[in-house]
Amino acid sequence: MTSHCIDPIQRPIVLVDAYSTGAILARALAEHRPLLHVASRRGMPPAFAASCPESLFVAHYNLHDGNFDYLCQALAAQQPSAVLTGSEFGIELADSLAAALGLSGNDPMLSTARRNKAQMAERVAAAGLPVADQLRTGNAEQACQWFQARGSNCVVVKPLDSAGSDQVFICKNISQVREAANAILGNVNLMMCPNNELLVQTFLEGDEYVINTVSHEGQHWLTDAWRCSKTLSREGRKIYDSEYLMHQDDPCLATLVDYVEGVLDALAITEGPAHTEVILTSQGPRLLETGARLSGLANPTALRAATGADQVGLTVQACLNPGRLSRHPRRYQRLQAACTLNLIARSQRVFEVTQVSAQLNSLASFNSARWRLADGRTLMPTIDLNSSPGAVFLVHPDPERIQQDHCAWRVWEQHWL
Repeated sequence: MTSHCIDPIQRPIVLVDAYSTGAILARALAEHRPLLHVASRRGMPPAFAASCPESLFVAHYNLHDGNFDYLCQALAAQQPSAVLTGSEFGIELADSLAAALGLSGNDPMLSTARRNKAQMAERVAAAGLPVADQLRTGNAEQACQWFQARGSNCVVVKPLDSAGSDQVFICKNISQVREAANAILGNVNLMMCPNNELLVQTFLEGDEYVINTVSHEGQHWLTDAWRCSKTLSREGRKIYDSEYLMHQDDPCLATLVDYVEGVLDALAITEGPAHTEVILTSQGPRLLETGARLSGLANPTALRAATGADQVGLTVQACLNPGRLSRHPRRYQRLQAACTLNLIARSQRVFEVTQVSAQLNSLASFNSARWRLADGRTLMPTIDLNSSPGAVFLVHPDPERIQQDHCAWRVWEQHWL
């Protein structure tokens, strides 16, 4: 029970697991309100734990030993005005806390479907939208049998509830399916969840797109959309190369947005940011996955230069000033061309940020960079998004200039990373 009332403009905001791009959201919100941080689990991986801007929070809380009721009582005493997730780790707890505190949020009854990729696809299919064929199983041999029964066509094998392309395998024969299944089952994924089961899906042929949105009261604002390209690592794994910001008049965009809004509705994502990955096949869009949180490549500086707004800024508006959000255009306008390059390390060596930064600053379109690895740490060959040393953001009025800088960077990178 609370013993006093807090001035509405001073009511704090709860952020759950403010790691990675959640730190950017925390900095934006801290300009307006006191912040409370909730950690959903113990023993966060050091790279994630270090990204939390602890000094921005007036209090820290932890959910330990399943003591959810005690946590709710402690937070209720602070009279928060909103609960937001700071990262993929916090999606389910943020939903539950918002509901328990009587605050706006996404329906906790569907929280698992917003994290579990098998349930996610089932919900989307039940809403009448096409998805990839799939099998959820805890048995490697069953995965192999499903592969054979479907004519041994290419499949993707991955954990049910991880992120960042963690443990995602593209398999073209039964041996690869078995090896992938055995590598996943029984291990713990990036989200610190045990892989008791896995997901096998038909491989989707087509271009990949990323669609970022912010929702409020069931309406969706498109903040940015990107056409993605991947490349092969030396081990033959597909890794993210680049994302190019789509022009608002791109003929593919309307089809993609219609599909993604249907996905958001199917998953009951009515509040807050979302990051959706889609393959545009010859039969139309098909879902890869949706995360009910900010994009892992959120960069307000670059996006504001390219579109005049960004996903973080609109998330803050939805939380603090929804009336202002309602007047904001529902679709972004591309004012300048933009591209995100994921750094690709090809050898084991010391990461020298000064040297990398000097080369980036020589590119006419260079806007900013976000490092995933600290200066002086040892690089390892990139095998997925989380082993990429960082992301580079290029913004320029001339798309050709960005393409030239992209190519120049990849040539330099092959010798120095």
